Amino acid sequence: MRFGIVSDVHSNMEALEAALKWLDNEKVDEIVCLGDVVGYGPNPNECCELVRENASVTLLGNHDAAVIGAMSTEYYYDAARVAIQWTRRQLSPENLEWLFQLPYTHRRESAGVSFFHSAPICPSGYFYVVFKDDAQAHLRMYEKLTKVSLLGHSHLVRAFRLSDGKAKEVQPTAVQFEEGAKFIASIGSTGQPRDRDPRGAVATLDGDTGELVIHRFDYDRQKTAAKIAEAGLEARFGERLMTGS
Repeated sequence: MRFGIVSDVHSNMEALEAALKWLDNEKVDEIVCLGDVVGYGPNPNECCELVRENASVTLLGNHDAAVIGAMSTEYYYDAARVAIQWTRRQLSPENLEWLFQLPYTHRRESAGVSFFHSAPICPSGYFYVVFKDDAQAHLRMYEKLTKVSLLGHSHLVRAFRLSDGKAKEVQPTAVQFEEGAKFIASIGSTGQPRDRDPRGAVATLDGDTGELVIHRFDYDRQKTAAKIAEAGLEARFGERLMTGS
């Protein structure tokens, strides 16, 4: 079993199409979306429909939750709040209903893998796992974790190994099924990277070995940025696509 993983698409149709094309060439058995299908970008309906068609599992990201009213928009800065309200007006009834029924987590005990949008320690709280201390906090629930936990939310690529009562940051290439250790890894953002690499991120996970591969891809960022401007959304949302910040 090979999983393909996309995350934090943020209504970026061009990036999502490129990610799905790469996954198709990789012959994955199943695609999982870690959430935030919408928000920031200009094509919320198109992205919802593409994810619905291609992913067997999609999780509820914080922007998805804000759009459907499951999370207060007061936690967002002004431009992001405007984008959430704009997205809410754009979405079809079918896509709104679909977002309403998305879960916070998905667990595959048989494969030793769990999927989250944000920190496994409290999925509905939308906390980040960015630093070693964030990973270290998960030692208190070590026994409940599967061998590998994959998440999005931070728009960064990060991986941590939990073993012997300690958390250590490692390269994503180090993630695997390993006796006496568990891994938490963030796969980055498909549609709005923030790790100073403007290329989109998409991942695969080998269900037999736990090997994680994160692939970075180019796409027509100028086209997406132009559509953001045309929609009247914050110009910075398009500028970020050029710098990955």
